[in-house]
Amino acid sequence: MILIYMYIYPMSSLSKLLVIIQFSCLLYLVLFTKNLGNGIFLIIQMIGLSLALWSVFVMGIGRFNIQPEVKKEARLITKGPYKVLRNPMYSGLILFFGATVFQTLDIVHISVFVILIIVLLYKIILEEKYLSQKFGSSYNEYKEKSYRLFPFIF
Repeated sequence: MILIYMYIYPMSSLSKLLVIIQFSCLLYLVLFTKNLGNGIFLIIQMIGLSLALWSVFVMGIGRFNIQPEVKKEARLITKGPYKVLRNPMYSGLILFFGATVFQTLDIVHISVFVILIIVLLYKIILEEKYLSQKFGSSYNEYKEKSYRLFPFIF
């Protein structure tokens, strides 16, 4: 499915590499970690999952983008979780898989998780550059009023 998407929408080689690494990390974490935590870890996972699903619902199924390049038909969403966070889907992924990884404290799982975070941060930096180009001052004003990933932190 990801490969089909990559051929339908034009994407730079760098974006293709980032998407491949991102989904490889996610696939590893799904297949090789304990998917549901216990206690506080499960609560953090449910918060992350809820945030990611809410973000997809507000953005609109089929309207979100896995690549940093902005689609021609893109529109700036600033409601729902996007009112506070510019990347709530990524925040949800980080919460969900972070809880999974830090419950086990396995060095390989942590390493894959760190790689995933680095890739997501790099994609965010690229995407913000493209969004600033597309939406100009509207996006820059939105950036002033929102956080990249986590309120009051980043």
